[in-house]
Amino acid sequence: MKAFHPVLWSSFLFVCMSKWESEANHSDLCEEGPEHELIVSGSSFQTYHVHKHEVPEHFSCHTYPTNKLNCSWRFHTLAEGANLSVSISICKDVSWGKIFQEKEGAWSHSFAQFKPEDVVVEFNMSLADNWTAYTYMFNEEGMEVLSPPSNISISVKDGNLLVMWNQPFSHTTKNSNCFDYELDLGDKENIISLTRPDKLAYTELNKPTHTYKVRIRAKKSESCFEGPEWSEWSDTIMLEPTAYKLNMLVIISISLGIPMILLAVLLVVRHQRVSQLLFPPIPRPPPKYIHFLEKGHLPNLFYPAPSSMTEEEITEVEDTKET
Repeated sequence: MKAFHPVLWSSFLFVCMSKWESEANHSDLCEEGPEHELIVSGSSFQTYHVHKHEVPEHFSCHTYPTNKLNCSWRFHTLAEGANLSVSISICKDVSWGKIFQEKEGAWSHSFAQFKPEDVVVEFNMSLADNWTAYTYMFNEEGMEVLSPPSNISISVKDGNLLVMWNQPFSHTTKNSNCFDYELDLGDKENIISLTRPDKLAYTELNKPTHTYKVRIRAKKSESCFEGPEWSEWSDTIMLEPTAYKLNMLVIISISLGIPMILLAVLLVVRHQRVSQLLFPPIPRPPPKYIHFLEKGHLPNLFYPAPSSMTEEEITEVEDTKET
């Protein structure tokens, strides 16, 4: 029978022992685990508690609006040839474990419906007879990743840009002071961190020639929860330049107004002529004949026109010859 390699055999024994110990430790942590504390133990059999950010390794677990739990880790100090045993337990539900030799990895689990539960993770780094274990409990409040804020509106009021939105839904809190927001107005290099999260609105002086492309994201405040993560960005809402709209209005007004003004001036200048064309005068007899017409006298108003033909005087000349 071929013998096992010493390193593989020791790793196998360690994983088995770790699994038995982990199940008991995880059960204890789920019932009464220290918040925001990392339990560190090793081959020296010494155990102590430190803050999660005090170790060079990075690991996190988050629950997303899609009812999905995602855990990831990155161990910079993992020695070459060392084994990394990862054990993840969702309190009162799911347990998972695996051995890796890579420094980075991830694990995810989907739920039929959202089930906010604490999650206990344990990482065991082993090389020969030396090992170090990290145990940490993520509470359900800190793992939740929010959906982007909804009902975002953008408008210009009294010369100021006004952006408003609704507080995102959370399974674990409704306290408006426990939410942080970041606002992007189209300049990705100048993200605005809002200092009054309970206001749910932002205003600044409007730039009439600027096109605004507004989007917003949210996360739980670090003053309320440990290790929150930003939500996805909301859909972008655009606001066209108000100066452009004003110029178009002016252009349309001028285009319609100038012809009307010119027509009015033309009508005033040529009022009499236009009036005569539209309302010709009614024919009336001369004033000197109105008196006779009123009395019924009809004098001979017509005089025979002088004959244009004149009588020609013909003189006859007789030529007499002397005989």
